[in-house]
Amino acid sequence: MKLETVKTDITVVGGGLAGVCAAVAAARLGQTVALVNNRPVLGGNSSSEVRVWVCGATAHGTHRYARETGIMGEMFVENQYRNIDGNPYIWDLVVLETVRAERNISLFLNTDVHEVEAGGDEDERAIRSVTGWMMGSERRIRFESRMYLDCTGDGLVGFLAGAKYRIGREARHEYNEEWAPAAADDITLGSTLLFYTKDAGHPVKFVPPSFAKDIAKTTIPMKRVIRSGDNGCAYWWIEWGGELDTVHDNERIRDELWAVIYGIWDYIKNSGKFDAENMTLEWVGGIPGKREYRRFIGDYVLNQNDIIEQRPFEDRVAFGGWSIDLHPPQGMYSTESGSKHLHPDGNYHIPFRSLYSVNVSNMLMAGRDISASHVAFGTTRVMATCAVMGEAAGTGAALCVQKGVTPRELYRRHMKELQQIMLRQDASIIGLANEDPLDLASSARVTASSVLKRIAVDKPAEAVRMTADVGILFPVDPHLGRVELLIDADRATVIDVEVRDTGRPENYVPGSLQAKASAAVNKGEKQWVAFDIGWTPERPQNAFLIVKANESVRLHHSDEPLTGTLIFSKAPRRSSIRRWKAISPRSRSCNGE
Repeated sequence: MKLETVKTDITVVGGGLAGVCAAVAAARLGQTVALVNNRPVLGGNSSSEVRVWVCGATAHGTHRYARETGIMGEMFVENQYRNIDGNPYIWDLVVLETVRAERNISLFLNTDVHEVEAGGDEDERAIRSVTGWMMGSERRIRFESRMYLDCTGDGLVGFLAGAKYRIGREARHEYNEEWAPAAADDITLGSTLLFYTKDAGHPVKFVPPSFAKDIAKTTIPMKRVIRSGDNGCAYWWIEWGGELDTVHDNERIRDELWAVIYGIWDYIKNSGKFDAENMTLEWVGGIPGKREYRRFIGDYVLNQNDIIEQRPFEDRVAFGGWSIDLHPPQGMYSTESGSKHLHPDGNYHIPFRSLYSVNVSNMLMAGRDISASHVAFGTTRVMATCAVMGEAAGTGAALCVQKGVTPRELYRRHMKELQQIMLRQDASIIGLANEDPLDLASSARVTASSVLKRIAVDKPAEAVRMTADVGILFPVDPHLGRVELLIDADRATVIDVEVRDTGRPENYVPGSLQAKASAAVNKGEKQWVAFDIGWTPERPQNAFLIVKANESVRLHHSDEPLTGTLIFSKAPRRSSIRRWKAISPRSRSCNGE
């Protein structure tokens, strides 16, 4: 068999969003890159082969104005322009064209890397080459580079190179994590298959295959939400394999997931409990979307406390915002809820030290195999977060090649340069400013025809009766003096408010109590009621004004948009779910100065 050799500065193995962003970042900095993927399409779990939604810093709106910039942000914007209907094949094209636009990238699809040549002892190793088989082309290709990125998800390259790793859950005492089990085990999150349906416009029968599971004999109908019109990620809970080996038992897991999907569809079509006569299956996944396997050990292991405390590492290079989202080991057969969530108050930081191997000197990693505990991995695993880590790792790899240093040396000697290059390339690092003296924008003068000096309800849209507390969030810099509410009162009464801080500029949830105020109001409509607050925060941040429930009062708000201002209603408390729910990004209810 002919052996081909490809020599580049950097080899990226894995063409999910982490690998794509890593390859593009390195190529834009002038390095030659081989991007190697074992599937015919790029995008990993987000591709048309698996179809998982791309989630990240915004956490489905929990962190309302957070989003990824950089390369992931470019793909988001391009997809919004090209693909308003969310066609998964158009998304494949967006990702593919992002890669093909870079002349420094050589793309190798359908190429499964299964050999790694590495040297050195257990504590200090280096990769010399990786070799893959290009399916359908009968080509055996050896990739030789100075730096390697393992973006495979399962961590195969690092494993074959002898990189140190963990599988399963750490014990609680290892990182003092409240959500970790008392004793370590090999439990992981399971894998998922999705399916899509459509209305055929005429009656369609469904004869289930012989292997379909009779889900009526399981706990699934009692513990999981099944609706005939749901599609795709609405069935994220079709998960199994957490008590198995999600790699070596992949085929067994796929067969069980297929059996349940066809069993669910049989239940929807033939149980008589659903209006589904004209519904038919449009697509069923064939590749399990894996959530978890190996996690490499880096110079730092990100943990639960780092996430919840939003620890601002000096070497922070990426950020996330998804909740710590952990699932029961039994997956869809569990009698527990399908997931539990622990939300940080805002976006958290990911350090560069978690993106390179502790013992393989020329290997970085990005995606779900980074150096994180199982609990912290519960949030870092979502794909938009994996993508921004990929950009950071790719940028770091390019600098390592240019300077002839290892990732550890880059961290010790060139960290600020790495961060500043990322900012110059439009990647966001929360709390760090671009200091590039050649960036003319930093010295530009900005003029405006007018300046917004207050947040005000200029055109009231409706008045909402205050049967529950209402929260109003708005930015404060440097001082919050008077706040006025536009209200209707059915009788003379007293209105109480309180102000809570949010702690950090990027946070949107109420924190410590800072002030209370009350105001008497007479019976009448559209009255401006003033509250003297007098709060000066230590640093610019959002204020969370809570208007206490009063059924004699109706609060006016506006539907005109004003970026940065949100109104919340108080929802019933449920375990692991925040009490405050945003009503609309457009709603405004007050005047404030």
